[in-house]
Amino acid sequence: MVLVRHFPANGVKLMLQMVYYQALPRLEGKKVRDVVIGLELLAVELDDGAVGVAYVLRKELPPGCASLPEAGKINGMRAEDLASWMLDGKNPLRTAVGLATCNAVAPYDELSSEVKDASSALDVRPGDTLGMVGYIRPLAARMKHKVNRMIIFDRAHSQEVYPDERQEELLPQCDLVVITSSSLINGTFSRVISLCSGAREVVLTGASTPMYPQAFEGTKVTVLAGCRWFPWHKREIFTRIGQAASLRQIIGYGEKLTVRLKKPPRNDL
Repeated sequence: MVLVRHFPANGVKLMLQMVYYQALPRLEGKKVRDVVIGLELLAVELDDGAVGVAYVLRKELPPGCASLPEAGKINGMRAEDLASWMLDGKNPLRTAVGLATCNAVAPYDELSSEVKDASSALDVRPGDTLGMVGYIRPLAARMKHKVNRMIIFDRAHSQEVYPDERQEELLPQCDLVVITSSSLINGTFSRVISLCSGAREVVLTGASTPMYPQAFEGTKVTVLAGCRWFPWHKREIFTRIGQAASLRQIIGYGEKLTVRLKKPPRNDL
C-alpha cells in the first residue's frame, strides 16, 4: 500500500483510511461481541475479548435521534464492517465507533512502546512554547511549569483557552504541539497539523489515538500516545463507560502507552 504523505481538504479521511488498512488484516474473521456508548467514551469488544475505546464528542453530534440507526443490531457484525464506519463520514459517533474497533486490534505487543503518558514523552527544552489542541487539564497542569508559554485551543471551553480562529496565527509559534486524537473524529486533524510548521515535537494523544505508527510515518507527528485496555477488565470498563466515566476513571483497567515514530518528520506535511 502506498501511503499518502500530504493532507488536502479530505486529509482526515485519508489518514483514517491508512489506519483502517493497517488494522484490516487483524480484523478479518472477527465479530463484534458488545458495544457501549457513554457520555464521555465508548467501547467496542470483539469476540476474542479485545477491547478498544474512543471519545464521544457529544456536543458535535447532529440533532435528533438517528445518530446510529443500526442501534440494537451491532452485536454480531463483522469487525471489519464496523471499523469501516469511520470512513463513511456520516457523523462523529460513527467515526468514533469505527476507530474504537481498530483500536481493539492495534498491534500493542509488536510496538516499541513505553508505559507512560504524553507529558513524559515530550522533549521539553528551556524557553519552549507548548501548543495544546484540545484542553487536557491533567496534562496542562503537569506541563505548566516546564515550558515558557502554553497556548491552548478547545471548542468546548471558553476560559483559559484561545478560539480556533487564532490557530493560524499561534500554532506556527509553538515548539511543541499536543493534539488530541479527537481531531481525527471531528475532522480537524489535517488543518491543525498543517499549522505546526515550527514544531519540533507533535504528539497525538488520547483514548482515541490509533496506535498504528506506520499510518503516521512521514507526517509531522513524532509521538503517538494512546491506551491499551486489558480484556479481563471488560466488565469494569463497560460498566463505568455506561455510567458516564471519563478516561481518568477507567485508566486503571488499562495502561497509557507512547510510541515514538521511527522516521523524522518532513517539513512539507
